[in-house]
Amino acid sequence: MFKDHPKGLLVLALTNMGERFGYYTMLAILTLYMQAKFGLTSASTSMIYGSFLALVYFLPLFGGVLADKVLGYGKTVLLGIFVMFVGYLLLAVPMESNAIGLAMMFCSLILIALGTGFFKGNLQALLGKLYDNPKYSKNRDIAFSIFYMFINIGAFFAPSAANYINNAVLRSSNFTYDASIPKNYVILNDEAQAIDKNTFIAQYLTPEEQQLTGKEFEAVLNKAKKEHKVVFMEEIEESLFRLKAAGLHQYTQAGKIADPAMMVTTREYEILQSRDPADAEEKAAIIAKIQSIHITDPELGGGPHPDDFARNFGKRYVNESLSISYNLAFGVACISLVFSVLIFLLFKGTWKAEDKTVKQKIEESKADGKEIKIMPKEEVKERMVALLLVFFVVIFFWMSFHQNGLTLTFFARDYTQSTLPVTWTLLFSLFPLLSLIVFLYGIYLSTVGLLGSKPNKKVGLLLTVAGIAGVAGYYFANIKGVDTPIKITPQIFQQFNPMFIIILTPLTVALFSYLANKGKEPSAPRKIGIGMFLAAVGFAIMLIGSIGLPAPSEISGVSDKLVSPGWLISTYFALTVAELFLSPMGLSFVSKVAPPQYSGLMQGGWLAATAIGNLLVGVIGTFWEKLPLVGFWSILIICCVLSGIFIFSVMKRLEKATGDL
Repeated sequence: MFKDHPKGLLVLALTNMGERFGYYTMLAILTLYMQAKFGLTSASTSMIYGSFLALVYFLPLFGGVLADKVLGYGKTVLLGIFVMFVGYLLLAVPMESNAIGLAMMFCSLILIALGTGFFKGNLQALLGKLYDNPKYSKNRDIAFSIFYMFINIGAFFAPSAANYINNAVLRSSNFTYDASIPKNYVILNDEAQAIDKNTFIAQYLTPEEQQLTGKEFEAVLNKAKKEHKVVFMEEIEESLFRLKAAGLHQYTQAGKIADPAMMVTTREYEILQSRDPADAEEKAAIIAKIQSIHITDPELGGGPHPDDFARNFGKRYVNESLSISYNLAFGVACISLVFSVLIFLLFKGTWKAEDKTVKQKIEESKADGKEIKIMPKEEVKERMVALLLVFFVVIFFWMSFHQNGLTLTFFARDYTQSTLPVTWTLLFSLFPLLSLIVFLYGIYLSTVGLLGSKPNKKVGLLLTVAGIAGVAGYYFANIKGVDTPIKITPQIFQQFNPMFIIILTPLTVALFSYLANKGKEPSAPRKIGIGMFLAAVGFAIMLIGSIGLPAPSEISGVSDKLVSPGWLISTYFALTVAELFLSPMGLSFVSKVAPPQYSGLMQGGWLAATAIGNLLVGVIGTFWEKLPLVGFWSILIICCVLSGIFIFSVMKRLEKATGDL
């Protein structure tokens, strides 16, 4: 795999893999943490999330200038690791859900973004410099594909790490994950004024507004609530009931309630969420049963007041269990950075020779009596324009793609089945997925080779058999004969994008190598354009899967109508194929086209374009509760299609800059 590449490729890839593992562990749960801990609305969460991602990808511009002009690439990368470590450490410290805690979270995110700005673009620029050597230059595209795959190896394990920590902490408190609990607990702790709904309508809505019906009335009512900072007493009562029901269900599952009259079974709890008229009579009986229960046992959080149990359960679940699990998951990022810095420093010799700015190279050449030619201004201008055009297009790809941590996570939480047959563990457990990857890599190695290596049927067969044995062993040990459903958390879906990258990267490398040998390989800009159209296909899948589902504004908590996880998994597959056509090819394009004196700056420019796209992630996310699902996904489809059309309209200019004309 690494035969025709410099040794520094593996070192830099492993350094990036460690950092990305911590980053994506944090990112998998960030939006869930903000809403559970601080009770932020979807719109506020979207803007914070988008702004954070924008900083993460915009600050490499300054990191690139710092490396190009002052520190060099290696020292700037090390500075970034240190700053990120401090940010993750602060985020891992448990804080109260008040203004001080929120301010601490903002400080943590700013430090993480700043550290990433020093780290990310300069590591990529350093990799590009390794391939300025004519001995390795022909393998530049493959190198960036390998580098990108290592990023996603780290990202693949991240959601599973976050998921394991969340579930382990909840399990230690005899709890299981329930997305509705934090939402209802936040309503109880809202510092807004509590008021009767009818009183509020009479006092704060005009007679004309009071005559509105349906969605128009709800929109006016919600706007007035926000302006006057109120929460309806009816909502508080509903949340108290929901928390009581959730608490009784959780403690029933844990075997902590002995009296059958006080138990709430899984079926009863599911009926409570139903809006099906056929369940109305049974639902009413369950509601009456729960309302009649009064828990006084202090060990369960009960007390003399009927509301004590619900309030204390919410506090135990959110503050003393779920939030702590998020803090511990954030701490994983600190450990991963230690791994990165050790790899980077211990094998410094593999990249140190290329850690030179253009100014340093010119001075060295003068000392040796040689002269380095400076690129003409006209060529610099032409290359910079080509880069800016590509940067413009990728803005819209990342705006769409990075919905994975925001609205696609909301969809996973609110519209996707979370209780599944046990056979689904083959797709949601780490061991069978790793076995699947081993099996496929065995097939690749036996047939087309692996990432540029020649086919090896003997080793390929061993890997294939090992993969089959792993999946079969897991099935017979954990699934066969078991009827107990499994419960999945929203963040676990984020493992599918990096998993598909690990699976598909060898295929795309083999495909592009085959086309190159035939003289038919598309240029990097052309691959980027194809990627935009493939991204549109991904969101078209979401659109089809969302037909018939209620709008986000029409549900409270989890939708009563849920869809198969297959829709999200299929979407992630399509988006991953799009990403493989666009992102590693874009990194390679930038390293090839960027004028030497602006290597770090232009890698920062690529990330700055990503930053603008990520800022737009938050902007688009604010429409989540304002549009029906079909309308929301349609916006993303249109943006991807128009971007694809644009890049093909300027294709000749882009291919001229890369020398492909």
